[in-house]
Amino acid sequence: MTFRVAEMAESNGATHVDMLHPDLIWRDLKVASSRVISSTGRVPRPSPLHVQNSSSSTCSPSRSPLPPPFLPSSPLPSQRQRRTTVDDESAEYWKQNLYLLQERAPKPRVVSSPHSVEGCPPQYGREFHGFIDRPVADSMLTTVGEGAYLVRSSKRCPDAYTLCMFFDGRVFNYKLYFDGHFFVGEKRFDSMELLVADGLISMYMDKHAADYIQRMADEAIYEQSPYLQYQSAVDKPAKPRSDPRTHSFQSHTFRMIQFCDFCRNFLWGYVQQGVRCEDCGFAAHKKCAERCIPDCRPDSKYVKRMFGVDLTTFYLAHGTPVPPVVNSAIREVELRGLDVEGIYRVSGSHDQMEKLSKQFDTNHNVDLAMVEDIHTVCGLLKLYLRRLPQQLVPLSVYKALLSAFTINHANTNEKIRACRKALDGLSEANTTTFHMLLMHLSRVAERADENKMTVENLATIFSPTVFYTGVLPCLPQQQHMLLHFLISNPRIVAPS
Repeated sequence: MTFRVAEMAESNGATHVDMLHPDLIWRDLKVASSRVISSTGRVPRPSPLHVQNSSSSTCSPSRSPLPPPFLPSSPLPSQRQRRTTVDDESAEYWKQNLYLLQERAPKPRVVSSPHSVEGCPPQYGREFHGFIDRPVADSMLTTVGEGAYLVRSSKRCPDAYTLCMFFDGRVFNYKLYFDGHFFVGEKRFDSMELLVADGLISMYMDKHAADYIQRMADEAIYEQSPYLQYQSAVDKPAKPRSDPRTHSFQSHTFRMIQFCDFCRNFLWGYVQQGVRCEDCGFAAHKKCAERCIPDCRPDSKYVKRMFGVDLTTFYLAHGTPVPPVVNSAIREVELRGLDVEGIYRVSGSHDQMEKLSKQFDTNHNVDLAMVEDIHTVCGLLKLYLRRLPQQLVPLSVYKALLSAFTINHANTNEKIRACRKALDGLSEANTTTFHMLLMHLSRVAERADENKMTVENLATIFSPTVFYTGVLPCLPQQQHMLLHFLISNPRIVAPS
């Protein structure tokens, strides 16, 4: 959290130009929102932050003036926001109140140092005043008014700096840090102006809409969320299904106006306004994200790469149960590599493998027939399997499979049935891919007289890559024997 308005003391009675009673603001916002949307079909274009020209800077850092945070060029709603309708035509589906409230927040106003400051750090400009007393700083900020800010050196700690801001008739002081970006909390900013602008918005929102923000996630109904309505609209019977999946939320900076896919409210601020799922694009406030159910449905728009993506995510995003790199590599090896001595044992070109992996990440259809060295193609397949976030056979399935293999050792048919039951724990994508790999390795082993790669050799090479045995060490011989058995009986793994 960058700014905590809860730390504010009671106002000393000072006012500023745009400060209104909260009830009046909410009344005006509801009217304004209804009029703007109904008359134009657009959310009004946000105006750029008004930052004074820095032509007379006492220091000369190389930075640009604060850019407009949003430049919408097409009617809203956009993305999923145009995909839904509301039953009650009198109510706006996307809640504009917070957006309009953000527009009323004070803008940053730099308080320039009246003279050149010796030893000014290179990251600061005219806002830096060096060592000045706190009462002097307070007086300067009060004179300029709402949104005023400056930076002063700390007298308590050497090489420490304090950001002083004027909001709601009071001065607030924050310890300021710089590591290539400016920050006073978890958010990072490219410029001081952007940091102050974002902070003023947060403080203004907290002052006028704290109760509403506290309730908005609690009152939202997931079944009416934009995300679920869109998924229901585009779902097709042929689309692959999977068990409930948790969203892969990451903090995100939205460059255009964005509304929450959970509560339908505006994501305010200029930097890291919320989170977005890396697999399906679900955008939400942090608090709303905590209330989302495991219902991620990966989208090819967001899952673009192939290497380093788990099989089920790739399958759901692209509808391909076996990744193209696996299909292409196996096909190429069976066309021209089955009789090559040391196939899968001899190393290929690592640099070429890296180049090919990047090509598959950007263009899923890569012609491996153009790769002269078949050992490089084999190495590419092994590289893909190694980079999976979770091995082809995860720990839970591996334990069940190993138990089935070792306990039912007296009767081969019983062992096959027990292993097949243990493999039911694999996802559809993992099952299909594992089956294809085992069938391929079985065909490679059939030509062992030519390529010198027996089932035992192949099991030794692939078992550490295929099985996830956990952090505790296990006997390599167990893995090898298990995979040896599966390669010899590849139809144990039967895709549905």
